[in-house]
Amino acid sequence: MIPLWKELEFYKEYQARLRSHVGVERANEIISEALYLMSLGTNDFLENYYVFPTRRIHYTVSQYQDFLLSIAENFVRELYALGARKLSITGLVPVGCLPLERATNILGDHGCNEEYNNVALTFNAKLENVIARLNRELPQLKALSANAYSVVSDIIARPSAYGMCYLLLLSPSLVFLFLSAMHDTMMVTMIMVFCALCSFFLSSSYCMCLV
Repeated sequence: MIPLWKELEFYKEYQARLRSHVGVERANEIISEALYLMSLGTNDFLENYYVFPTRRIHYTVSQYQDFLLSIAENFVRELYALGARKLSITGLVPVGCLPLERATNILGDHGCNEEYNNVALTFNAKLENVIARLNRELPQLKALSANAYSVVSDIIARPSAYGMCYLLLLSPSLVFLFLSAMHDTMMVTMIMVFCALCSFFLSSSYCMCLV
């Protein structure tokens, strides 16, 4: 997993190569007109906060949410300083419904872990506030929240409507929802990307009707 600061370094290297290839003016146009897709939170909670006891000693869930969002906000501000103007930001999906969480939810009869899902919902609500603040404070920035929680919830509830099965498959597939205990397949990713693009250029309510 690449930390955000390292991703920024890679992005700066890309910008330098782009400018040397197409020239400064054209490169700046590409950078400002590009749509940046940003996803955050899932690994931070499932592979960090809920795995390492020291995290839970030092942070409440709410404090950890705020900690992650402060890092994300700084990342967006740095992207903006580098020329980015259009962002679609994805928060948490219903992490309590991932195969890993359902498999370990013995007391809940292997249903979704609603505690984790509630954490996801409160995180996403806070993310909405961060995005609104960024749009107010950064001129010409257009940042939107991609509603991945609702999209993935609907896929899980109605997989056949998307031509998929709610099964775990340990090989790449466009038919099944999950590739591993925590990761969705390419089809789910494609749907989420489509929704991000659709929400950015059209409207969230219209795009949900298309899915």
